[in-house]
Amino acid sequence: MKKLLTAILMGGTMMATTAEAKTLVTYFTLTGNTEKAAKIIAEETNADLYKIELVTPYPAEYKAQTELAKKELADGTLPPIKPWPENIGEYDVVFVGSPVWWGTMATPVRTFLASGALKGKTVIPFVTHGGGGADASFADTAKLCEGCNVITDGWSNYGSITLGVGRWAKKSMEKATK
Repeated sequence: MKKLLTAILMGGTMMATTAEAKTLVTYFTLTGNTEKAAKIIAEETNADLYKIELVTPYPAEYKAQTELAKKELADGTLPPIKPWPENIGEYDVVFVGSPVWWGTMATPVRTFLASGALKGKTVIPFVTHGGGGADASFADTAKLCEGCNVITDGWSNYGSITLGVGRWAKKSMEKATK
């Protein structure tokens, strides 16, 4: 995390101000639920937005999607994703959003985290789920994102419900930039 600390001497009193951290919100979505939360987080934190996309999209049919995703998780496959922003090194804080699949984050997000692109950054996970909660998603983010400062008290909510995500994002940014 990069902080710019400027000291100003005024009448014998030293005051410090912290420059705003450059922030990115990344996410993968199939149904739009995670995207909805990502857009709110980006708006509330004045962040840029990046959608994680597969090189070869999942099948359109739901059953085929879930079968492929379950197989990827079971055998540890990290599916190829499209290139992330070239300027990713400029970001200090990165929110990472994912649907929860079988107790963890989606495999395209695992590919992104395992890439090493976020090394040295503060990473803040958030997830949407179909009823099972975050499960191991936040702990798995910390395991996959080596060399990152992962804030593991991420945001989790059912389906498309985004209640409280904006408030949580602001509090997370305060934590990340202290």
